[in-house]
Amino acid sequence: MPKKPSKTMDKTMEAKTATLLKHMLDMELQRLRTNVNADIVMFIGVDGRIFCSSLPDEMNKEQFYMFNLVKAMLPSICGQLSSENLSVSIQQYPEGTLFISGVGKNAFLVTVLTGDRGIEKIVSLVSEPIKASAVMLHIFEQRSMEEADLKELPEEVSEELQNLSRQLFVEQFDQTRGYKKNMKIQDWLKKKLGETVGIGSVDEILTLMYNELGTSAPYMDDALWRMMTEKIVQGHVRKLRGDIIADECYKTWMPELEQKLKSFL
Repeated sequence: MPKKPSKTMDKTMEAKTATLLKHMLDMELQRLRTNVNADIVMFIGVDGRIFCSSLPDEMNKEQFYMFNLVKAMLPSICGQLSSENLSVSIQQYPEGTLFISGVGKNAFLVTVLTGDRGIEKIVSLVSEPIKASAVMLHIFEQRSMEEADLKELPEEVSEELQNLSRQLFVEQFDQTRGYKKNMKIQDWLKKKLGETVGIGSVDEILTLMYNELGTSAPYMDDALWRMMTEKIVQGHVRKLRGDIIADECYKTWMPELEQKLKSFL
């Protein structure tokens, strides 16, 4: 019998598609920007391409100056990264400060803070861009998010990756192929039930079945759908409509279910 999903499971998600990867990178940039109260954060490739960024909706004079300064400095930064293996750089100007931190050998983070915040304050913040660079590298290279693999990383990096995985699940789960598949199968099952036992009984039957399985529609798998459909036919349909209709439903529903499950492979 398939194991029932735990209701207290720690739901996380890996960035297995380009869309989810971009979303996870964006989340980390936003976290960094918030944690150091930065004005601008950019993730840039060694070839000068801006992969993603977190920018203010409207830039003031200082922000616009620093943004243009970064763009003008890109050839120099990219050259240092590729030829000298740049790790971390702090550059202060009258209009603000730049944190430049390498993300592996092929990319880097630029964190922009405008205004005069004092060198002591600036130095105290440098650990955040360094941590973010390690997190971004893990995500960008699509490394494993399994707990055993994360334990090999520094604790603060591992913890941040786990937090991002949970956040990604919350924000993007309803966009995954598995979620959409389950919703379509549930709609199909609702339609079949409504035609057989009446619309008024559908929600009650499904609620009872999900409670019995200890899960809900978004988290179903193929084995649970087979089990649930069979239980509905052999239990509820047979009780409400009799043996002849139940047998006919079993004969037609189960092959149709299999076809729908396979259509999402």
